[in-house]
Amino acid sequence: MIYFRYLLCLMLLVAATGFAQEGVLKGKLFDDYGEPLPGAVLQIKGTPKGTQTDFDGAYTLKCSVGDVLVITALGYATRELTVTAAMFREDGLEIDPLKKAVTPITQTDYEQAIKDHNPDFYAIPDLSTTPLRYTTNRKYLDVHRIKNVSKKDSILHLETYADEAFFEIGVSQHTALQYVPKSNLPELQQSYAQGRPEAGELTHRGPETGERFSYGPLLSSLAYDGSSYAYDVNGRPVPRDQVSGAPVTPYAQDIFENGWNTSTAVKLGVYYDVHRLNFNFANGTQRDLFDQGKETYNRINFGYENNNSFLSYSLSAGYSSSKTNNANLNGLHNQVYYSSLLTPPTFSNTQGIRLSDGTQRSFSPGNYNNPLWLLQTNANRLNEQAFNVQGTGTYLGEKFQLRVKTLYDTNTAGQEVGIAAGTAGFNNGLFTNKNFESEQLAAEAKAMWSDLYITDFLDFSPSATFQYTYSGLDFDFTETQSGEVLTDLNPSKTTIQMLNTLDAKADFYDFKLNLTLQQKLFTSSLQGNNWWLPDVILNADFRDIFYSDFLRRFKFTAAYSTNVNDLSLYYNNYGYNSLNLSLSESQQYTTNADLFNNAALTFEKQKGLDLSLTMWLWNQVTIDLNYYRSQTRDAIFPVFTEQAWKLLNTAELRDSGFEAGIKIDTYDYSVETDFRYTTAISFSTHNPVVRNLGTYEGTRLPVAGFGEVSQNLIAGQPVGVIMGTAYARDGQGNLRIGADGFPQIASEPKILGDPIPDFNLGWSNTLRYKKFLLKFTLDWQQGGDVWNGTQQALNYFGTSLESAQQRTITDYVFEGVAPDGTPNTQPVAFAPPDTPVTANRWVRYGYGGVAEASIADASFLNLQQLSLTYELKRKVSYFFKMLSISVYGNNLWNSAGFKGANPYSSLYGNPTGSALHYFNMPLAGELGIHLNIKI
Repeated sequence: MIYFRYLLCLMLLVAATGFAQEGVLKGKLFDDYGEPLPGAVLQIKGTPKGTQTDFDGAYTLKCSVGDVLVITALGYATRELTVTAAMFREDGLEIDPLKKAVTPITQTDYEQAIKDHNPDFYAIPDLSTTPLRYTTNRKYLDVHRIKNVSKKDSILHLETYADEAFFEIGVSQHTALQYVPKSNLPELQQSYAQGRPEAGELTHRGPETGERFSYGPLLSSLAYDGSSYAYDVNGRPVPRDQVSGAPVTPYAQDIFENGWNTSTAVKLGVYYDVHRLNFNFANGTQRDLFDQGKETYNRINFGYENNNSFLSYSLSAGYSSSKTNNANLNGLHNQVYYSSLLTPPTFSNTQGIRLSDGTQRSFSPGNYNNPLWLLQTNANRLNEQAFNVQGTGTYLGEKFQLRVKTLYDTNTAGQEVGIAAGTAGFNNGLFTNKNFESEQLAAEAKAMWSDLYITDFLDFSPSATFQYTYSGLDFDFTETQSGEVLTDLNPSKTTIQMLNTLDAKADFYDFKLNLTLQQKLFTSSLQGNNWWLPDVILNADFRDIFYSDFLRRFKFTAAYSTNVNDLSLYYNNYGYNSLNLSLSESQQYTTNADLFNNAALTFEKQKGLDLSLTMWLWNQVTIDLNYYRSQTRDAIFPVFTEQAWKLLNTAELRDSGFEAGIKIDTYDYSVETDFRYTTAISFSTHNPVVRNLGTYEGTRLPVAGFGEVSQNLIAGQPVGVIMGTAYARDGQGNLRIGADGFPQIASEPKILGDPIPDFNLGWSNTLRYKKFLLKFTLDWQQGGDVWNGTQQALNYFGTSLESAQQRTITDYVFEGVAPDGTPNTQPVAFAPPDTPVTANRWVRYGYGGVAEASIADASFLNLQQLSLTYELKRKVSYFFKMLSISVYGNNLWNSAGFKGANPYSSLYGNPTGSALHYFNMPLAGELGIHLNIKI
């Protein structure tokens, strides 16, 4: 009766208050080269609560659904990840958290240590539930000291190191060749010269005329006259029947060069009894895709831990520095790519960047740039330094735990921009300097009571947490030639959080129930206060309730969470900076409209509901199903008002989605065959929608793009919907055709595409045979729309293969209705020589063209990773405990909706422009070798 009473109370409490979730994230962090990243910090945003990765890049962090996880590593860009219920799994996935979401799992140090030291031994879930008994030659179990594992009958023997100090040293060396396959680039024409129709004939017009188009004559009809010509060492191209010179052949416009990237990491760990000391150093060089500039970085971390039985503490400090020349500031790399693709096949960029008078030598001087001019004359520099120090202390009593933590970090970044005078887009040059000096001081105190006895099967664990954070920023923006200070700001803020948690556990014979109630309050000196932020979780874990070999276990979680988003002091999503430019002004793009958090803003308010189910079948198959819904109110976006950009609380956003994953592992059958195969498939789909635009007065809010085409927030439409110029249509959707036989343009922009894919699917595979390990990963996206502005521009200039193949088409009739309402029958020629170039199919609509005509399918399939590793693990008594060598390739093959697509790119690298492809950098491949030694 007592059993039923407590169970009923738990169920009624859940029904009355909703659901939320708390769990443990565990995994490994890797750097850009696939090496474990020690000393990285995983921190819950707005709090000092976090953890640091260890010698092997491993981490463990307790957090809640709705928390925003901030991942920082010295020398790397910060990443943010919102925790969802689907992440709380027990087996985890191998995911690079600096590029994708980190997948959390429960504590499995013991299990992983067993696998590492004896891979033929079957893993045990945990010590509290295993039917096996274990012995150790130490007074307590420390997984770092496990030396050997053996099993006889039902007894598991762990042999550990003795009490004397021991150490381990790890050395990793990585070398990779970076390249851009031609198959990942747009297709360019090699047949037609720079020029346009004149007097009824296709006429070559050289750079001295300022000609921008490549609608001239066939190259096969031209020859060099051998004269002294500033724009070509072979002379001026003229009609072939006028001279006997060398025939004109196309110049290759290859701007990308192969480059070598290298990195070296050294790790040292010293262990003695309860003491652990770690030292990590890393150095690397990363070349840009043009092999003209590079980033060099250094990272160093120190850490000390004292893990006493009742009082433990840790101290750590880290420093990093990096220097980048030819830095991609203000979209420099995109402008180089742009200038290269627009170059006519009759012009060589490599024959010099200056004319005799010192001015720029390009295919259209004063209008467009020579890409090598941009690379060789820019003075873009990015210098960054970071330092952090943190300390923790924990008191462990029988039922009580007290934890305190402090964190201080400081970061400096200097962005120097130097664009030479005479550069198209900046005729007088551009010389600016931005300096960022930020600091953060955070402190936390948490008191926890555990397993307060109520009955034989029910206990409670309350806790209380106080968190304080101070953030400050010193920002200045200077015009370096004149010395004029354009912006000088010193914003700062203080935030305080208080969390009260009650965790109730009911442990029955064959299943467990867990209910967690949490109330948060959040106050900020800038964005105000929120005193009521409840979270609740219900977790039901059924282990042996069915007594079935088929369904060994399943776990159901229902969670409801509320939170606020604490905006950083500096708003670093630059997507809005191009919105006031037309496409023809894109060479003037900068990111100098800087925005900051301020007291006029309130918190973004978030709510979420997660339902997840995990099933374990035959101890070989794991299935995860997750449904979620989320709401964000008062979302903050830049708005152009009163001739300036401002941050405003605007939209309400809703999202709902479904995620599913299945993982199959043949571990059980690997003991006698030396072969193990693991495969995992993940599926996801979601539907983010704009509910309303709040106090914003317009009907649409552009968030990225240009004047002619942009991604927008529109009430009732998907988030980031593409909107731009469109064809005019009648009431039945038929194209309206003008008297000249060409489609007409609508007077108002229209919705053109939905950037949200139908689904994403990932497939990862691992095959192990003895000491060899083969891995490959496929990434598939189906559906979604993208604006291919690159192709539109190449068609306009006449350098695309499409414009070359179709310019001779005549007597083409567009389907649609004529001005009198009858079906169109007027034939047209796409690019006739007897009409001006401005009348051909691609130029007639202007530089921006018709955005609707450039909407493409965003589907893609990419072989994201392929690697082969030879791994040698030896007995601890050997000098080398582990040696592995890997050869790998990244992005070796892909198929996309159009040539030149990079499915992982966005407009100028800004996430709000993910469905806009306008000379986005191409997808690069990589071939590398990775050597890892542990002593």
